[in-house]
Amino acid sequence: MSVEELVKDVLINDIGMDDVEVSLNSRLKEDLGVDSTELVEVIAALEKRFKTKIPEGVIGLKSSVREIVELCRGV
Repeated sequence: MSVEELVKDVLINDIGMDDVEVSLNSRLKEDLGVDSTELVEVIAALEKRFKTKIPEGVIGLKSSVREIVELCRGV
């Protein structure tokens, strides 16, 4: 799987987002309705999937899926 597919898989399967809604331009809060509790779940799932620690504050509610993919490519 590509990094993009892995990030989308986390959002769809681990967090329960609708796969039709998740695109690279989707923003976590505005487009996908992620709240602060779900944001913690997203970060934890990404850390587990990519076997890394994501620094605090790097991913926020205003982040887009594209920004998260780019971050995960760098780890």
